Amino acid sequence: MTATAQAYLELPADDRFETRLPAVLKRHAEAVARSKGETLSEYVLAVLAEQVATDIVATQEWRLTPTEQVELLRILAAPAAVTPALGRAMAEAETLWGAPTVASR
Repeated sequence: MTATAQAYLELPADDRFETRLPAVLKRHAEAVARSKGETLSEYVLAVLAEQVATDIVATQEWRLTPTEQVELLRILAAPAAVTPALGRAMAEAETLWGAPTVASR
């Protein structure tokens, strides 16, 4: 399961969703859930969370004004501020994988 799907499942269940489905689909889903040691609800939520985590990317669209576009490009082009935590992470990465090459900088 992806981290995004898992994050959905860690949220509080604060809303209801009711639906009607073909009886054979429900029986098959219950059989699959049982084989995984899950309830039907747990199985359906996990499948839904995984599918939404995958599909949500295609539905995301940024609508930026020209001014906002310029600001976004400025931010993306600027070098990252090297905080103490980032400095430690960079040092650890260099220890683990060696110094970065020119192409990766």
